[in-house]
Amino acid sequence: MPGPEDSNPPDTPQQQPVSHTRPRGRIFQTSTMTAMLEGVYEGTTTIAELRRHGDFGIGTFDRLDGEMIVLDGRCYRLRADGTAGEADLATRTPLAAVTYFHGEYDRQVAEPVDAAGLRAMVDTWLPSPNLFYAVRVDGHFDHMVTRMLPEQHRPYPRLIDAVARQVISTHTDAHGTIVGFRSPTHMLGVAAAGYHLHFLSHCRTRGGHAYDFVLRSGRVRVDVGYELFLRLPATQDFSRARLGRGDVAGEIEAVLQGGPRPYARPDHS
Repeated sequence: MPGPEDSNPPDTPQQQPVSHTRPRGRIFQTSTMTAMLEGVYEGTTTIAELRRHGDFGIGTFDRLDGEMIVLDGRCYRLRADGTAGEADLATRTPLAAVTYFHGEYDRQVAEPVDAAGLRAMVDTWLPSPNLFYAVRVDGHFDHMVTRMLPEQHRPYPRLIDAVARQVISTHTDAHGTIVGFRSPTHMLGVAAAGYHLHFLSHCRTRGGHAYDFVLRSGRVRVDVGYELFLRLPATQDFSRARLGRGDVAGEIEAVLQGGPRPYARPDHS
């Protein structure tokens, strides 16, 4: 009997796809990872503006209040309290990256592969490690471990400290989509070097930042990004932040891959 993951995603009129040309190879990003490390969490770009630059991407929301997944032209918000839905177009983001997704590389995966194995496999397809790539994986996952951060309040902590209160969920036998980017090492600080992936369930109500997973089977598609349009925040927080201090590479790795997990929450749905 079909479960909730087999139901169609909600089709609401709140967000209709933006109708204009869909350029290839162009990524639009607002703010930088170094700004996030230093607690620059105030949103500056609306979701309506973000969607004028792409139909696929990831990010967060004002004051880190939710993980963002932009998929097929719709922007989804998943909060640490378990609520989920489409984001209001007036909501702002402090950090997000979007592109128009076409799926230049398209492969089927028929055998189970874990997160490290999938990243290694995709790396073998890429023409160069020095470019950006948008990565989409639609499939059936034996398990998917995701995290979300609670909303932050002034005085804002640095991101490595905010992650200490992250909420971890483990989704088993899950159907859904991984959305994210692979960024080159030479862009570390502007973006997170390597893979930065989010997950959204097929029913569009579960997911978050993808920590760990096993893909049982699915479809993997990748686009090459040749252009990066970067919009920096015109705010006092950004202007005064001490960007690039300390171990940027180590902090980004800890934030995205291995941060502390004291608030683990199993998913029983």
